[in-house]
Amino acid sequence: MATRMTTTTRRCAAARASGSGGRRVLHPVSLPLLARPRRGVESGRQQRSTGVRAQPGDKSELEDLVMKNVNGLFGNVNEGEAGTIPDAEGYVDGTAGAFTITRVSFGNIALSTGSVLLAYGFGAYFNFLPGESISAIMLIYGFPASLIGFALRYAQLNPVPCRSKPEAIALRASKATDIQNQIREDVTRFRYGDEQHLDLALERVLMLGRYEGVPRRLCPKLVAVREEVSPADGEYQLVLEFEHLTGFKAEEWTKRLDKITSFFGPGIQQATMVETAQGAEITLTSDGSGAGRGGGDKKEVLPPLMPGLPAREA
Repeated sequence: MATRMTTTTRRCAAARASGSGGRRVLHPVSLPLLARPRRGVESGRQQRSTGVRAQPGDKSELEDLVMKNVNGLFGNVNEGEAGTIPDAEGYVDGTAGAFTITRVSFGNIALSTGSVLLAYGFGAYFNFLPGESISAIMLIYGFPASLIGFALRYAQLNPVPCRSKPEAIALRASKATDIQNQIREDVTRFRYGDEQHLDLALERVLMLGRYEGVPRRLCPKLVAVREEVSPADGEYQLVLEFEHLTGFKAEEWTKRLDKITSFFGPGIQQATMVETAQGAEITLTSDGSGAGRGGGDKKEVLPPLMPGLPAREA
């Protein structure tokens, strides 16, 4: 280092001594020695900024690290298929996969947004927080947003969990009927204004509040659904898990299995019922005939125009 400084000093002195008539002739100075970056400093800066030691060919490793952090915050952005890691019984989350707006709670969004606007608006109005000039706007928009959020939360029906076998997920597109897919999609999303899932189906099957029917106060509650593969013929199965209230008898399901089969048909085998600790499980198995598939909606059954006439379809 001392030798380099001596060489530079001699060249500068020679430049001053060679000037004639106020004219200076500057000899080239070894500037690359001064401007050359120090390798250790640059490596340290890059290591501190990225947290990873930079080496040639490490671009793919840095990309993998960034994608891992993104996936941890927003889910897996590269995979759209359902399911992640099977549990002890071999089930995965049947609702995982592509994002849909129906899985978002609008009540939570409106209530959270309105509460934040109201809290900040009051704080700014009383000079506890900055932004006194916009406090009125926050209060004006925060109050109705909070009311809408409260109303949606009151009328909100949370989705039920869906546990699926990976092999059953693969059979959705080829084996499941339109009614089976509709049931799974309806009960695994947020609903508003409904008392419970499958309320219309339960009202018609169990004849809620009618003669020889089930009292409404004893109506069973759907708590979960499962997707499985039939061990007998390998067909797609949708299992509905119900929770019974005190006083409801499992025989109410048994004597209505034929009606359940026709209601959720066509393309469904004979429905089966298994009693559980919390209630019962109704299994809807596809018959593999292809009936009930094709994208068409099932017609709604209307009451007959006159007693004795067959039911109408619309």
